[in-house]
Amino acid sequence: MQEIIDNNFDRLPTRQSYGILDVLPASPAKKNSIEVKMTADLIQQPQIWQLLMEASSDRLAAVAFSPYENHSMIFEELAYKSGDGELRGLENTVYNNSLLLADFSKVTLLYDTLRVLPVPEADDSLACSIFRSVYPSQERPGSNVVVNHIPELDLAICSEIPGDVENFLRRTFPCMNIEHPLVPLCRYFSAKHPVRRSGKTLVNLRGKRLDIITLGDRAPLTVGSYRMEEPMDAVYYILASRESLRLPETDEIMIAGDRATRAAITPILRRYVRYVMPAIFPSAMFRAGKASLSAPFELIVSPLVPPAKPIDEYHTKKTETCE
Repeated sequence: MQEIIDNNFDRLPTRQSYGILDVLPASPAKKNSIEVKMTADLIQQPQIWQLLMEASSDRLAAVAFSPYENHSMIFEELAYKSGDGELRGLENTVYNNSLLLADFSKVTLLYDTLRVLPVPEADDSLACSIFRSVYPSQERPGSNVVVNHIPELDLAICSEIPGDVENFLRRTFPCMNIEHPLVPLCRYFSAKHPVRRSGKTLVNLRGKRLDIITLGDRAPLTVGSYRMEEPMDAVYYILASRESLRLPETDEIMIAGDRATRAAITPILRRYVRYVMPAIFPSAMFRAGKASLSAPFELIVSPLVPPAKPIDEYHTKKTETCE
């Protein structure tokens, strides 16, 4: 992606062109004590509830909701204790928020990593081998590869997760489905635009992560996650991606996620693309309650499109099987 940006530098806007944009808001400062916000007494019948989580190296976002009860959603973003590593921080956060250990009907975790690669639909072994040709296991010893299949898009999304983190999750949540955040976004976006979708782009802003998905007539044209330090980084990635695909200015860009960043980049993007608009919030989730408006977009849409394959094999291949 950096090569694309460099090749198209003269065509893209600069910070000087439109004044100074504030840097992205910093993540909340880590606290010295474990955050306890989700206790088991918050719900009475977890068997009719679902748990959706998004884990990163320093925090865990968690959504619990019941599809059978209105205004039921509970959402919290839990920062790991300062000084804890990723594994210990995750363990302490889960064990100290007892609601997360309730007997939910379904548990899904999205693991946030930039070591992700979309590949044409293939079996797990081949997809894993392709991933390791780009992201060698030697760079992250002990890591595992998760392969999520999206057959309706002829696509598999491969991503990496630390082996000790995955082992803890599998022990604690035996029937958990692990996916990359791009997976529910792809499924939802594709389902929302089954026809005349070529060139439509979904942008998801999540802290300092930027997700870009551009649909083709059958398979996606672009699927990727990138790191950004300020709103202008998102503008560069979005416009460079579109330039590389030679998309016309009449195509659509739909932006989901962080409101402040969305407000900063939308007027700039509109100078280059005619239709730039907020992604429509899923109407099916309005009944979940006020908490749904502050939860990450990828967690909100995840339960709306069921997994494409059963999770008996967890769609996971260990590092050692990929070499």
